[in-house]
Amino acid sequence: MARPDRVVILNDFSSTKGGAGYLADALARAIGAKGTAVTFIAGDSGTAEPAGSVERIALDGAPLLDGRASKAAMRGLYNRAAAAKLRAWIAQNDTPRTVYHLHNWSNILSPSVFDALAPVAARCVIHAHDFFLACPNGAYLDYPRNAVCTRRPLSMGCIATQCDKRAYAHKLWRTARQKVLFSKLAPHLKAATFVMINPAMRPWLNRAIQPAHITTIANPVTPFGPITQAPEAQKGIAHIGQVQRLKGVHDLAEAGRRVGAAISFFGDGEDLDALRIAYPEHHWHGHTPRDEIARHLMQMRAAVVGSQSPEPFCLAAYESVATGLPLILSDAILAADDLMQQGVATGFHAGDVDDLTRTLARILEDDALVAQLGAAARAKGQTLGHALPEWADAHNRLYERIITGAAMQLPDAVPAAPKPRFAGQHR
Repeated sequence: MARPDRVVILNDFSSTKGGAGYLADALARAIGAKGTAVTFIAGDSGTAEPAGSVERIALDGAPLLDGRASKAAMRGLYNRAAAAKLRAWIAQNDTPRTVYHLHNWSNILSPSVFDALAPVAARCVIHAHDFFLACPNGAYLDYPRNAVCTRRPLSMGCIATQCDKRAYAHKLWRTARQKVLFSKLAPHLKAATFVMINPAMRPWLNRAIQPAHITTIANPVTPFGPITQAPEAQKGIAHIGQVQRLKGVHDLAEAGRRVGAAISFFGDGEDLDALRIAYPEHHWHGHTPRDEIARHLMQMRAAVVGSQSPEPFCLAAYESVATGLPLILSDAILAADDLMQQGVATGFHAGDVDDLTRTLARILEDDALVAQLGAAARAKGQTLGHALPEWADAHNRLYERIITGAAMQLPDAVPAAPKPRFAGQHR
């Protein structure tokens, strides 16, 4: 297997906040530590601290909600400036053994990134951290109804439904962006390699796209810190992740109020300020370094993962379990059945604040149940996902297969449809 000359990692943001940003940065560092040249191209101003030997390039783009709405809307449909800068970099630096690995693109890079990468599509890896490659709002979530969406993306039923978290005008804009995306994805569906973080994503992606080359590399799972030994002796309840409706934080704040428990929320998000005002009794920590989260988790009884959408992996859930914490788990996330079968979680119905309240009350009252879940978490938590070195090695093997032209024989690939096309073309 030939090693790549360079791996170019692309992501909307240089920051490590959020799951995809953390993973993109961790992968850049891990690949660079193996001796491969790595360039990290961020859509934003690139203000993150240097990542060791990793070269960092900023495209100086603005987040989608920054600036005048009309200009932001056009930039979000197709970011010409970012595409031009990326094309110029590729023209000047590309080699036959350079691999391009795209992570999140929907906020700054826009569908234009696929145009810029089209000439090197056969050496592209496109990471599906979420469902923005298929679904206009990226989550298969009908926000106004707090319900998982089962519609085919861009079908008449999809377009006619107001599923946006803000307004139907936003939904129409997202529909327009999705149409642009589908037109720009065409060469990548034939030539690029798509990476899922959970094989259960496949039918959700196939509602809209059918890549010829697709494989699964599960996210790495690293404990936040020392293993919690006796969560049944603690009283705290934690939520780790983005503070936005998608994550079920409104329901959790209300359930905590109903049972008289002050929930500790670790993370930033668009709903943070409003929830701080509406629920001042909870602990709103904002973005918190991992070592500080670890210190707090020693006083926690359980972590709550309340996602209302079919979240593909939910890194915070696995990392909480790896730290020895029991989970209170929404049944919407795609890993819910596996985590409950492993005996590390108890579930509730996504979007049902009454059911969450009952489950939360039970966890607070039932020491035996918490001890049982905690014991399973300590025994199994660190075996439920890749360790970081193994995860990086899986990507290195993927890059080598791509460079040697073996993408069509990926040994761990999920069987793909024989003819790449958009799922809705013949309907």
